[in-house]
Amino acid sequence: MEQEDKILQVKINDKLVSIQYGTTVLEAAKKIGIEIPTLCYHPALEPYGVCRVCIVEMRRGKRTRIVTACNYPIQEEGLEFFTNSERIQKDRRTVIEMLLARCWDSPVIREFAAKFGIYDTDLEKTKDEQCILCGLCVNVCRDLIGQSAIGFESRGVERKTMTPFHKPSDACIGCGACVYVCPTGCIKLEDLPEERVIERWQSELPLLTCKICGKGFGAARQLEILKLKNPLTKLYLTTCPECREKEIAEKMVKKGGVL
Repeated sequence: MEQEDKILQVKINDKLVSIQYGTTVLEAAKKIGIEIPTLCYHPALEPYGVCRVCIVEMRRGKRTRIVTACNYPIQEEGLEFFTNSERIQKDRRTVIEMLLARCWDSPVIREFAAKFGIYDTDLEKTKDEQCILCGLCVNVCRDLIGQSAIGFESRGVERKTMTPFHKPSDACIGCGACVYVCPTGCIKLEDLPEERVIERWQSELPLLTCKICGKGFGAARQLEILKLKNPLTKLYLTTCPECREKEIAEKMVKKGGVL
């Protein structure tokens, strides 16, 4: 039997669960209805545990250690995990207070912290910052969209997500994937009559307009790239989704409900 096909048994909060070799602690916990808090996790992207909110205590024999649940693969029998032990509560509170201090003006982080009874912190607060440096925007742009229009800059407290040289990136296609995965909502997308604007990246990209209603419905560069990757996409470059649905519905009515 290949290792990947092995079925292992572990305990999470004293509940026994059977999982496949390599399953993460987060996935195993979900299987038995145990919720582990996360901020930087997204199922479409490879997890790498940067926010540290999902920490759990792992026991192997008499030894214990702290691991991040989102990216720790279970590869042996008999392990025990505790998602809300005294040690974890203390360490998680420290992590959340640090995030709260960094993103004091973020409603999302304030609300998240409040769930754990954290409403303030003695740490020095940063104003006008809502990015927790989770890297989801960087990863989705590079790994799923394949554009690498944004990246990290500097180190330590100066670290931030940014376009190269702080200038609008030619690689940005205005797809909005970074907006979709951002856990704090600090990346904003706005569709104006003729262009799509993502202010954080200084991106201003022309919109295609619907031939029927005249409304802008997608960044021209994004749709052109889709057309190159899949020629069938050209069928969707002339009308917006709403008008396209109406056209399909009208065709179905004319053909007696069958396209």
